[in-house]
Amino acid sequence: MESYFKLKVADGEGAIPPREHYHPDYEVYYLTEGRCRYFIHDKTYAVAAGDVVVIPPGRIHKVMYETPQHSRVLFNCTAEFVPPSVIPFVQQLAHFPNNPDTAKAIGGLYQRLREAVFYPDTFSEDTIRCCAMQLFLLIAKASSHSKPLPVSSPIVEQAITYIRNHYMNSMALTDTARHCAVSHEHLSRVFKKETGFGFNEYLNLYRLKKAESLLKSGKAPSVSRVALQCGFSDSNYFSKMYKSAYGISPSQAKKQSEQEAAYV
Repeated sequence: MESYFKLKVADGEGAIPPREHYHPDYEVYYLTEGRCRYFIHDKTYAVAAGDVVVIPPGRIHKVMYETPQHSRVLFNCTAEFVPPSVIPFVQQLAHFPNNPDTAKAIGGLYQRLREAVFYPDTFSEDTIRCCAMQLFLLIAKASSHSKPLPVSSPIVEQAITYIRNHYMNSMALTDTARHCAVSHEHLSRVFKKETGFGFNEYLNLYRLKKAESLLKSGKAPSVSRVALQCGFSDSNYFSKMYKSAYGISPSQAKKQSEQEAAYV
């Protein structure tokens, strides 16, 4: 993947969640005003102003705002902006609550990032790289003293584990609810409330994520075979869903990956 850094700022934004559900880069989200619940991987966290959320590559996530307006600053970057010593540790990070000892430093680093991105000069590229690395180091060191507890219910975590173990098979909300020993109505309601995703929406997203990984491997079987391996019984439906999610057809994605593998 080409090295890149992208900063996004929203001041006084309405409660509209980000479009991305997962991406192949790191994301560091800093909430400066408001409250939200952040679903990451398989757990939900209560996030308040001053908190930081770290999302490693490929993690399914979604934010649900609980206030009419909020302000946030976030950046996405490739691994080149993460100190090598932090990469193994950062895979375990998720929610870093506001800490009076580090709040001023975190706010200052984000401010310097904003200035470097929106008012570039000769030193902007190095400033961005330096600030990003400092921020990752600061969060990694400080988080060892703070262990935020997720607010997600065991039922939702159990349902997500079941999906991840059976996504390649034919499955439905009723099957998962039976496994969790609850009614499908209750599971549907709780799942949506805690993750922000409908059950089928999450299931299809997870299946597409697995399909994307296969197609990008450069060694994927036929598109119809990929569809079956990822739980889609209809390859035409799979192709339609994949193109809607990624902007290209699975056959195009497969061809691109094979060409890249051959070039390397």
